[in-house]
Amino acid sequence: MPLAVDLDGTLLLTDTLFEALGEHLRRRPLWALAQLVQLPFAIAKVKERLTSGLDLNVATLPVNEDVLAYCREAKAEGREVWLVSAADQKVVDQVAARFDIFDRVIGSDGTTNNKGVAKARLLAREAPGGFEYVGDSPADMKVWARSKVASHVDKGEARRRMIERMGVPVARSFDRPKADLRAWLKAMRLHQWAKNALIFVPAILAMKIGNLPTFLTLLMALPLLGAMASGTYILNDIVDLSADRGHPTKRNRPFASGRIKLWQGFVAAPALILGGLVGGFLLSPGFAATMLSYLIVTLAYSFALKRAALVDVIALAFLYTLRLIMGAVLAGVLLSQWLMVVSMFLFVSLSLAKRHTEVLRRVSAGERRVANRGYRAEDATLTLGLGLATATAVPLVLVLYIIESAWPSGLYASPAMLWVAPIALSMWLMRVWLLSNRGELNDDPVVFAVKDPQSLAAGAVLAASFAAAALLPEGSLELLNVNRLFGQTQ
Repeated sequence: MPLAVDLDGTLLLTDTLFEALGEHLRRRPLWALAQLVQLPFAIAKVKERLTSGLDLNVATLPVNEDVLAYCREAKAEGREVWLVSAADQKVVDQVAARFDIFDRVIGSDGTTNNKGVAKARLLAREAPGGFEYVGDSPADMKVWARSKVASHVDKGEARRRMIERMGVPVARSFDRPKADLRAWLKAMRLHQWAKNALIFVPAILAMKIGNLPTFLTLLMALPLLGAMASGTYILNDIVDLSADRGHPTKRNRPFASGRIKLWQGFVAAPALILGGLVGGFLLSPGFAATMLSYLIVTLAYSFALKRAALVDVIALAFLYTLRLIMGAVLAGVLLSQWLMVVSMFLFVSLSLAKRHTEVLRRVSAGERRVANRGYRAEDATLTLGLGLATATAVPLVLVLYIIESAWPSGLYASPAMLWVAPIALSMWLMRVWLLSNRGELNDDPVVFAVKDPQSLAAGAVLAASFAAAALLPEGSLELLNVNRLFGQTQ
């Protein structure tokens, strides 16, 4: 009795149809979306079009090791092992060649979608003496009904009972990694929402954060921006699947590892993006307009800009600065040009720090290129030099702001306290670049700052300097007046 094994969701923890769709989405997004629309109406033909001229990196596709071991056991016992899938024949052949244990390999042919009833009829015809079938989806109930013995992946005892009620004995039940709440939170990169706290900065600097309606508006905007950003993170993971699986840590991401099914990502990404945009419009049309700008730049980054060396860091810095613009729109305050300049220099430097770490790690691994990025091993000196230059510019611009704007404006009662800010910022940037040059900057620098005690201390000192400058009574820092200490009155 042959052992017939399904491919998508059974032997593999992923779905090759959505793998191909994600790869085309990266290369030809509009064409891929057109295929997605046609999928329900001509599924076999669309599968053929998606796989034609496309070589999936089948060597890195996540495998259900228990199912693979079961196939090897059957082969060792002298049974024939068939790979029978609704995936297009070309893809099934590629996967079968990876394992070299299958006696027959059958997939869809561009006309017939080899799924459900069609697969059941095929196996009943090709194995008249009976067959054992290993599957995972509700469509496989039709196949199990015609099988002599059934094995299944996922759904545990509930699915076992459903199969046995049809009078078919169950040989084996296999598990797959669970897409629990932790997996979804990781896919949504909830820790990255810390970046969105930048929307509070304009209100804080304009002394409007104490206004309750302003504070509540900013607070409501936070999850809306986060939801939209999470949708773009999921979309980015889908188009980056192949590159992520070649990365030492990114290969453990929920979609790359197969913990979350790809079709769920294709549903979740647009739902989160649209939900965030609609909520943003209801909160403030101006805020929604800036969110739309953020979305456009993010999509441009995901599909093209991140593969252009140095252009990618400018795009990332602009995305950070857009958060400040959002905050200014929501708070109804003018956005300081000084803040914009500091923001761009600061976030270009931090983005370069992240890239510098990635380049160093690839060099240490003996590779010449950073996968899915435009950087090569010899770019390490460039990322270091540009990163340190922009990091040096940040406190310099802040000093110019204190001298040229903050002090003469009269906005701060005790502006002398502001001199602490460039010192604290310089110390933090030096720490970021020290870790980056050692290859130890494991997170996005802003997320790293939220987790790192020394960074939090530097941030507290920075915030305290601005708070003290605004709140301490005028003349309370006369003891720190160097001119008075040395008897100079002019």
